[in-house]
Amino acid sequence: MSSAFDFPGGIYPPERKLRSNQAALIEATLPKRVVLPLQQHSGQPATPCVAPGDLVKVGSVIAKREGMISSHLHASISGTIADVSTTQIMIEGDGRDEWQRLPGLDWRYSAPIELLERLNESGLVGLGGAGFPTHIKALAVEQHPIHTLVINAAECEPYITADDITLRHYASEVLEGAQIMAKLCNARQIIIGIEDNKPAAIEALRSALPFSQPALVELKVIPTRYPSGGERQLIKKLLDLTVPSGGLPVDVGVLCHNPGTLLAVLQAIRDGQPLVSRVVTLTGEAVASPGNRWVRIGTSINELLTQAGLNQATLSQVIQGGPMMGTPLLTLDAPVTKLTNCLIAATIDELPQAPDESPCIRCGECESVCPVALLPQQLHWYARAKDDTKMEHYHLFDCIECGACSYVCPSHIPLVDDYREAKSRLRLQRIEAEKAEHAKHRFEFRQARLAREEAEKQARKAARQAQQQRPASNTTASSEKKVDLRGLRIAHAAAKASVKKAEKNLSRVAQEDPKQPLDDLEMQLATAQENLRAAELQLAKAREQQPSKESP
Repeated sequence: MSSAFDFPGGIYPPERKLRSNQAALIEATLPKRVVLPLQQHSGQPATPCVAPGDLVKVGSVIAKREGMISSHLHASISGTIADVSTTQIMIEGDGRDEWQRLPGLDWRYSAPIELLERLNESGLVGLGGAGFPTHIKALAVEQHPIHTLVINAAECEPYITADDITLRHYASEVLEGAQIMAKLCNARQIIIGIEDNKPAAIEALRSALPFSQPALVELKVIPTRYPSGGERQLIKKLLDLTVPSGGLPVDVGVLCHNPGTLLAVLQAIRDGQPLVSRVVTLTGEAVASPGNRWVRIGTSINELLTQAGLNQATLSQVIQGGPMMGTPLLTLDAPVTKLTNCLIAATIDELPQAPDESPCIRCGECESVCPVALLPQQLHWYARAKDDTKMEHYHLFDCIECGACSYVCPSHIPLVDDYREAKSRLRLQRIEAEKAEHAKHRFEFRQARLAREEAEKQARKAARQAQQQRPASNTTASSEKKVDLRGLRIAHAAAKASVKKAEKNLSRVAQEDPKQPLDDLEMQLATAQENLRAAELQLAKAREQQPSKESP
């Protein structure tokens, strides 16, 4: 079925997918050593829970999530912990590939809280974007009613074919993973959005559709155009819904997941297998054997490309991700992470260096291709002038950094680089403002706490005086306690509300802007939780002192 809706702009760069999508999906050679960064997800880095010399199996937890937005990290090979630093853990393999799995669960009969905890324990993050923790994303239903789960199978960026190959081999498993997530977020329907340049994956999905239940599943094949795989663009294309400026898909009742994530969801629930490997596209004209491979997290990129027949003589650069939104690697010693979906080993002829920048000629080409209907030319001028107010007024943070404007610019201006730099500067300003606001809240809470403690002190003093005047003043003492208990109940309710607000703010910021540091928001949440514990303790003590006839 084709979609009748559309989004603005878009471009048609050479697809260059044929080199990697013709080969069979195979497993990469088991690495002898892996290096596992502690930061492979949005939010806070994981905290190591092992020490050098410890023996681990595949699936052993080696670092635990830190804070609300974070993710566990697991050993991807069996062996010995060789090194633990503040940024990574190194494991020397023993070649045995011994596994440690959790018990399998039947998702149809498991409680949602049990499924969510399993996703948390398994270290699952989104494999197609910024690595947002999957179990946290599912909790969006607590704040927003979700009616549709979208399987984002567009995979619109050139070169990348990991999702295409995953669907060819695991279509039914991906759909079952989608059913699990639909159960967790109460989605009534599942819609698969896939571009029409993936006929084998489309056929595999059509064959698997009759067996997918209970949620209604619909397959929508859309025309190939970059960047159809952007969440906002795909939602518009499939559902004719517009995510508001500064908003998220959940604001219009939609959650999006890519095929790789959904396959990992099923493996975690059904098989008890944590996220220790993923499908990676190896491509580019500097490799002799392009294709897709199952790769253990932490494998050396140099080692992986060597397996694919890397030709160092013709190699110009290696890009992690796609040519539009990917990142050129400074060293091949870097490891594969949970977020590595593609490695392009390009020659100089294949992806030549950009020509020198020349002045803007105000042609308007950038505006015509922007998929968010922004004004890239104006944003460019304001970014160069550091006019932060104007940039925010022109919705800088709605830019998805797809690179379409830079791609068509006849002056070869690195527009996206300008926007990224401006966003980074504005993020720092926001962090400083949030720190100041947080300091203000801490001061106000301290003042309120001191005032409450003084009031309690006075109440205890009055109670002692009342006791000395028995029996005439018994009623007065009871009344004092009742008034004090009421105040503590109000303080407890306010503390609970503060925790919920802090959790919501942290989750929203992490999804809206995954690159923004979350330290201050995590601190705000921790402070709110500490205040709640203190309020609970004070309320419990007050209740113990109340006469038995006082209702809790």
